[in-house]
Amino acid sequence: MPVEIKKKEAKLTGVVTIEEAEELFNFFLEKKPKVDLSELEHFHTACLQLLLVFKPEIIALPQDKELARWFL
Repeated sequence: MPVEIKKKEAKLTGVVTIEEAEELFNFFLEKKPKVDLSELEHFHTACLQLLLVFKPEIIALPQDKELARWFL
């Protein structure tokens, strides 16, 4: 499962597609979110836009340096 939500934290793993955007949006609306991207490999631009708009606390960056640069 590419998005795993636990209380106030979402962990994005593997490939996160457009299908997960609505789940992330609802999570960001309800909580002051924290996001773990340590296992993220790729994500749809809709999910990137949600991260840029809601500005959750990023608790771990992706291991891929090209992907991590979006959050530095």
